[in-house]
Amino acid sequence: MFEGPDGVGKTTLVAATLKSLREQGVTIKGISFPGKEEGTLGWLVDQIHHGQRSDDLNELTPLSLQALHIAAHLDHIEREIEPALRVGTAILLDRFWWSTWVYGCAANVQIDVLEKLIEAEKAAWGLICPVQLFLINRTTPFRPEQDERSFARLSAFYSELADREAGRYPVTTIANDSVDESLGVIRGKLDPLFET
Repeated sequence: MFEGPDGVGKTTLVAATLKSLREQGVTIKGISFPGKEEGTLGWLVDQIHHGQRSDDLNELTPLSLQALHIAAHLDHIEREIEPALRVGTAILLDRFWWSTWVYGCAANVQIDVLEKLIEAEKAAWGLICPVQLFLINRTTPFRPEQDERSFARLSAFYSELADREAGRYPVTTIANDSVDESLGVIRGKLDPLFET
């Protein structure tokens, strides 16, 4: 699983990792939260989140937006992730519930409600947990339009969560200043998991 603020290069690293593992013969599926496949709840939530769809919808509160993200995650878990895992397909996930927590905190939502929403998602995951989570970081975002102060705040929330979650499953923080170096670290962690 890959996490980190917008603009750190997650999508590039996920695509390169998927390509490399498939070339190695690994049966693996890439999934993006909330979703990029047209017609899914995740796709709809992504469009709402990025202002590409209004459908007479008034502006959402930050908490309701995070609730939509959780709903999209639940849909993916039931319809795509669990069935794929049952037949032995590995999953490479671009975002996890971490982003819901981080972006909710950054938007100053009511944290106790946000954490209850996340608990619902954790219950849906059940015994499924990451075999490796990569927290992708940078000192500055790749995208020049991103506000550096907001980016730093998001990065701090991600670091806080990484410290909290590191005892539950492996968390590797990668300073993505060089894509090739980052891919080397990722492959160093993942290759042993897929050796036969």
